[in-house]
Amino acid sequence: MLPAAPDASGHLAAIISSSDDAIVSKTLGGIVVTWNGAAERLFGYSADEAVGSHISLIIPKDRLAEENYVIGRIRAGLNVDHYENVRQRKDGTFVDISLTVSPIHAADGTIVGASKIARDIGEQKELQRIAEEPSRAKDHFLATLSHELRTPLNTVLGYVQMLQKGSLPAEQQAKAFDVINRNATALGRLVDDVLDTSRITTGKMRVDLQFCELKRLVDEAGASIRPAAESKGLRLETIIEPGLASQCDTGRFGQVLWNLLSNAVKFTPPGGTVTVTAARHEANVSVVVEDTGAGIAASDLPYVFQRFWQGAGAGRHTTTGLGLGLALTRHLVELHGGTVSVTSDGAGRGARFEVILPSHGLSPS
Repeated sequence: MLPAAPDASGHLAAIISSSDDAIVSKTLGGIVVTWNGAAERLFGYSADEAVGSHISLIIPKDRLAEENYVIGRIRAGLNVDHYENVRQRKDGTFVDISLTVSPIHAADGTIVGASKIARDIGEQKELQRIAEEPSRAKDHFLATLSHELRTPLNTVLGYVQMLQKGSLPAEQQAKAFDVINRNATALGRLVDDVLDTSRITTGKMRVDLQFCELKRLVDEAGASIRPAAESKGLRLETIIEPGLASQCDTGRFGQVLWNLLSNAVKFTPPGGTVTVTAARHEANVSVVVEDTGAGIAASDLPYVFQRFWQGAGAGRHTTTGLGLGLALTRHLVELHGGTVSVTSDGAGRGARFEVILPSHGLSPS
């Protein structure tokens, strides 16, 4: 004897009950009629709480009008397929869903309600966001690079054209050459930062470590940044313990010091102070660049050395720069076998960057 055919309605109920997707049915007036276990897990409401309630129970207030669109299609006998939307759980949190809605017909063909299948796509959306992040970062970087290159370039071209036309009085020509030199130097640094970033990314950055006196490197970096500091009315102080030395690439470590000093000068308001301190630190050497500037929010500190990051916290936001300087600093310090760290007490309370390098004792006499 053949086994009895399964009860169709019971079979369907079992499928709905065990589905991983939330399956809900409602009247055309929006009253929930059925609510499966997956809907309980997804939205947080039990079937007893949901059945008999209006479907707006899970619709965010700013999206209530979308329900009219769905019901309009259902009344017309049309489906809604894979409609990405947002719903609100019982605890108030939001969930991204893909929604499929189909009309429910009575025996005579009349549309009496709608069945909804909702799938949680939160993880899928997050993975998509992560996958798109590099592309967005690249687009932002290219736009920023274009702006940062164009600004000094336009200044250089403008002054060169005025000099060529002879439209600048003789007493202003010296200033023009100074402006051209300053902006051409800025362009060179931007290009160097981009090329260095490429070298680091491809593993082609190298350093030539030799014995070096830190006082000389600090003095040279200070001399290069002093005009910018004085133009803002900043006090630049250096406190260097005699005889400090390490193994370093003088050009690359000079770049580290210039980046840290430039960063401090940029974010310190007129009348402030930038201090460079170098001293023995246990078995190593510590070089500290400290400022009395804008400070860094605690939430921003973990991101300071990331490429392309420019802080918006603690009043530290700036529209200038590529966001490469501190990332390059970290990589260069690590190539020297050292570490770099940052601390700040918050908005308006300055920042402190410390580089630790292996010590090589006193410089030779």
